[in-house]
Amino acid sequence: MFNPDKLKAAVGAHGGFAFSDKYSVEFLSMPSLSFNFQDLKLLGLTCENTSLPTRSIQAAEKLIYGTSYQMPYKHAYGEISMTFYLTEDLALKSFFDAWLDKIIDPLTGNIGYHQDYTCDIKISKFKRSAANESANPAYAVKLFSAWPSIVAEVAMTHASTDIAKLPITFQYKKWLEASSTIATSNPHE
Repeated sequence: MFNPDKLKAAVGAHGGFAFSDKYSVEFLSMPSLSFNFQDLKLLGLTCENTSLPTRSIQAAEKLIYGTSYQMPYKHAYGEISMTFYLTEDLALKSFFDAWLDKIIDPLTGNIGYHQDYTCDIKISKFKRSAANESANPAYAVKLFSAWPSIVAEVAMTHASTDIAKLPITFQYKKWLEASSTIATSNPHE
């Protein structure tokens, strides 16, 4: 039978329920872009929302004799979306447009070298009691070789005075928990 006191005790033993409002996003080892955007902190500060990434295991049917079964053969990583608040000068919009131009030149159609347009991204989730970003995160992940695949439209309307937002979708090679020793070794292989 369900007992709310048991649930409260079990969840309380782990610090309570996690809330999604205390997080940080850091862009690491950024590619050099033709657009001169110096304030990388602005990227993290204006990130309205993101998520912890998906990882799944792909499987193929295996049949030696008798009943077939699924056999895992590799990790699969999804894309990740982030939404950024825009400043009046639309600096972030220009920044992401320049990043897309680095990936595929809009005039020639030439594709850039992968290492020239990717970066690592760290997403940290903090406990509810954390006072600021200098606290140790409860959980953190590092996305390797990330790049924007979609710079979505910026919605504009005369019917509202909401802050303009820029949705961005990123592709990445893989992610690891940031505290793991693997994430601090050579993860780009």
